[in-house]
Amino acid sequence: MGERGPLEALLVDPGEASGKFLTRTLERFGLAIYRAHDMTSAVTAAQERGFDVVLTTYILPDGDGVELAERLRPWLREAAPVILVTADATPQLIERAFRTGVTDVFSRDDLGHLENFLHYFLAQGSDAVVGARVLLVEDSNTQQRNVRAMLERRGFVVDVANSVAAARHLLTEQEYELFVIDLVLSDGLSGISLIRQLRRRPEDFVLQPVIVMTGFHDAARKSELYRLGVNDYVLKPPQDVELLARAHNLVLIRRLYQQVEEREQLLRVMAVTDRLTGVANRHAYEEVANRYYERAKHDGRPLGLLVVDIDYFKRINDRYGHARGDEVLVKVARAMSQQVRASDFVARFGGEEFVVLLPNCPIECVARKAETIRATVSQRVFVEGGAVTVSVGGTVVEARSEPLAAAFERADRALLQAKERGRNRVEVVPFSPVEEGRG
Repeated sequence: MGERGPLEALLVDPGEASGKFLTRTLERFGLAIYRAHDMTSAVTAAQERGFDVVLTTYILPDGDGVELAERLRPWLREAAPVILVTADATPQLIERAFRTGVTDVFSRDDLGHLENFLHYFLAQGSDAVVGARVLLVEDSNTQQRNVRAMLERRGFVVDVANSVAAARHLLTEQEYELFVIDLVLSDGLSGISLIRQLRRRPEDFVLQPVIVMTGFHDAARKSELYRLGVNDYVLKPPQDVELLARAHNLVLIRRLYQQVEEREQLLRVMAVTDRLTGVANRHAYEEVANRYYERAKHDGRPLGLLVVDIDYFKRINDRYGHARGDEVLVKVARAMSQQVRASDFVARFGGEEFVVLLPNCPIECVARKAETIRATVSQRVFVEGGAVTVSVGGTVVEARSEPLAAAFERADRALLQAKERGRNRVEVVPFSPVEEGRG
């Protein structure tokens, strides 16, 4: 598909002053303007050029804008809106306009609504849904060709299945953003069975949107389709303007929903992540630690716990500035994270203190992990005065014999011993039954 220039707009207005004003309005949106002064020249231009959007006044020398809309529609590009501007938008005129193919009616006294419409139209006409993959389930070769051509002209990528079985096979290989399904198929299975498969979760209504093609238009059938979870339906053979508008809206809603989900996920991650270091924060530690503790209690397996503190961190801040101190925090967190397993959990507990949870890690394992972290930091993190070091206190949580808080206090006391005995060292203290008796 080659690159197109700007969208082309047909402006039909016999008035010089009003025509210039509407021309400037359209030009602000980057549209290429073709000006016609009457209905005859407008129809001739549409037959020659198509057009992506039409803006016409109601009163014309040889007819009116509503009649013009009806005559233009066969010659316009797919889904091209026809906008009517009038000084007297009566209910009768609006009803007649909509019946004959006008997309919307705007009053000359309030063209702000026209500008809002153009913003919306240009968002639709952009590449917001270009590349969306569609699964067309249709067993008629003629309908396949026609519907596929409609969708591909608008930039959709279309796969075709002529049966429910073929559609199910494609579903195992590809993710689709839209399904266009004929209800009556020749392989003995109706499109309804496929729709049920696509409706296993509440969010599937948005994430797997379905347009049904049907020859039935009665109220009972429509109600039945909507109860099945169909998003929309079109009558066979579908009209390009109607099908493309519905397809565009459903894919756009799906993508917007995904954007909201991604943003909410990001917010959830930000809520439990320390912004400076990128590891988990204290709030996340408290939630995860409780889950690890309950799992260890249930399985009877050891849960290792380390408390890590950067030595002389205040001195680093005072000598080299807080920016340098922040850099040290980031590098220490990174060094620690690189030395733990995927199942382990590292969190910044506060200030220059970190906590590490080590599931299924007995006391010997805790000692090895603590020493590895201590050595790695001293070898990789430096300031102008030399290597940055950490002190580490470690223990094993005996989940069936003590609360988590008691084990944390024990690890914290071990950290204090490491500090008192010279820093840049590891102290590991095992659980003692005496502590249980004290509790």
